[in-house]
Amino acid sequence: MTRPTTTGAPAPGTRAPRPWPVLAALAWAAAVPLLWWWGGRLARDGEIMLSGDAAPFTGRLQVDVGPGTFVAAGVAALVVTFGPRLAARLAWRPLLLVAWATALVWTVALGASARWGDLTHPLEHRQDYLAAVPGAAADPGGFLATLQSDPVAYPVHVRGHPPAFTLLLAGMDRLGLGGAGWEAALVILAGTSTVVAVATTLRALGGRADTAGAAGRADTAGAAGAGERTARLALPAVVLAPAALWVATSADAFYAGVLAWGVALLALASTTTSPAARWSLAVAAGLVLGEAPFLSWGLAHMAVVVLAVPLVSRRWRPTLLAGAVVLASVVAWGVAGYWVWDGLAATHEAFTRGIADARPYGYFLVADAVLLGVLVGPAGVGGLTRVRRLDPATRWLAGLALATAALGALGGFEKGEVERIWLPVACWVAPAAAALAVRAPGREPGRVGWSGALRWWLVAQAAVALLVETRVHTSW
Repeated sequence: MTRPTTTGAPAPGTRAPRPWPVLAALAWAAAVPLLWWWGGRLARDGEIMLSGDAAPFTGRLQVDVGPGTFVAAGVAALVVTFGPRLAARLAWRPLLLVAWATALVWTVALGASARWGDLTHPLEHRQDYLAAVPGAAADPGGFLATLQSDPVAYPVHVRGHPPAFTLLLAGMDRLGLGGAGWEAALVILAGTSTVVAVATTLRALGGRADTAGAAGRADTAGAAGAGERTARLALPAVVLAPAALWVATSADAFYAGVLAWGVALLALASTTTSPAARWSLAVAAGLVLGEAPFLSWGLAHMAVVVLAVPLVSRRWRPTLLAGAVVLASVVAWGVAGYWVWDGLAATHEAFTRGIADARPYGYFLVADAVLLGVLVGPAGVGGLTRVRRLDPATRWLAGLALATAALGALGGFEKGEVERIWLPVACWVAPAAAALAVRAPGREPGRVGWSGALRWWLVAQAAVALLVETRVHTSW
């Protein structure tokens, strides 16, 4: 009996796959140096650009290598070698723990590649959140009133965002957990947990393994539902996504975690068979998502990815209940002294008085798109060309994430806010990498997975992260 072909050349009678993923990744890679040249030319012409000489990145071009670089390279080698096999064979919960732990080590190693202090140094800047924490901790009501009426009085990051994150840090400070070290731990833990939240969402919406049918099978992924299979195939590429560079240490990593867990809770609420669990999870999702518009204005439109849940599950009641809780949260914040529309108007006025409004629109429109590709990595970029091979949940989540990113870029909301601003949507695009390991219907029979050739996509994923970390000294 002839065994089905699973790797290598196509089976007899089938066409070789078209190289669209490779072409897309090469076009994206070529765009980065072209943007660097374009940005340098605009800067010489007197245009207002980002700080540093590493455009489209925020930072300086310099070689920065240290012990953490070798730790990160070792983690990458382990993920490339053993990640696909573990993702296919481990039971679901242990797999999530291993993925989170690996993402955590990978992120910390990249963030502290040259020196340990690099994890906290960005958070200690005079324009970051911690500068406003003492005042917010001493008088939260006064902080809310001033931020809504005169945000320019505060550091750049504080006046450019709603008050929730500053107040969270103020609360931590009152509990004795103040300072850059605790903030770094908060954002890194939340940011790396998106790996778990996204995988949980894909499994809930796209189906999970039939445990009875999977009993005794060495390859758990082979017996999984479409959503779990996608999650398992995507995890190695998602863990190695270069987005980790901005998870350590940027507050946007915390924002990404909040949005991701809000979507995950809603997905669980919309797919559970227990009525009690359904409504309690929907309320929990509403409570989490209700904080999103008070953490970052960008989350207001990025939260469009939530719509993938009712569209795929075809259950709207949990979403409506969660939406009602979000509205209640908005009212509660207003009663406490911060009405979201007044705060948005004040922030917009402060934005138009700053230098960001004067940055060239065309350049940053292109830069935003290219740098979103940097965050998801070459495997994510290549996988998008074959995303139709994946389950509907993954397609909807990735499509809505790209749509909301396009909305923000076209509207100029993220002009000059490249890199870290895309963390809340990049985590939903990165699972498209799973499409690289899925055969086209009718082309090749047999089990799907990361073959020897496909593992080079994982190598490329890690290589981009290491290259940017060692060549560009970023602000985060």
